[in-house]
Amino acid sequence: GVKFHCDGARIFEASAGYGHETLSQTSEPFDSVYISFYKGVGAVSGAMLLGDSEFIAEARVWLRRFGGNLYSVLPYAVSSWDGFRKNCRDDVFVERRRKLARVIDMLNADSNIESMVQFDPAVPQTSMIHGYLKASLDDCKRALLTVEQSTGVRVLMRLNKINDDESSFGCRFEWSMGTSNVLIDDEHFIKGWQEFSRVLDGIVSGR
Repeated sequence: GVKFHCDGARIFEASAGYGHETLSQTSEPFDSVYISFYKGVGAVSGAMLLGDSEFIAEARVWLRRFGGNLYSVLPYAVSSWDGFRKNCRDDVFVERRRKLARVIDMLNADSNIESMVQFDPAVPQTSMIHGYLKASLDDCKRALLTVEQSTGVRVLMRLNKINDDESSFGCRFEWSMGTSNVLIDDEHFIKGWQEFSRVLDGIVSGR
């Protein structure tokens, strides 16, 4: 009698990673599924909850109880439908995963870059990957800003501190291959990371 729910915030990416031809294959083991429209789909905002009619009827009641009944969802619906048509067709997410895997492989082949960052997993299974940098948050932010000012390249958008004194890593990040950066040539990623590793090494070594 136990029900299974799928937090499918990135279900399109996951489905491509599993090699499934349809989302129904990915969601088949679950009784209910949540799908985000603003992540992989690329909409302004919004989400969808799927399940049997009894479950959805009860969810509608709780939606109103929690104040989630918006006056109009038309702007979100239009944006979601547009994002779906643009980003959820053919092998879009498969190609994004392949590009990210190709770039990560090239980065790991550079000994200077490989010495300062560790990707998890080592080979991307979807179009998103986690990374861990062997330097403090402040040093990494300083290096990112320096590289951006000198080259115009923003290597990473957001970093988070790792609060573990025993860890060899100072900060972490998430890196997604999306609608915009998938259009960037592989070489630009490599050049940006190479300059970032050079500047960061200079900051750390200068102490």
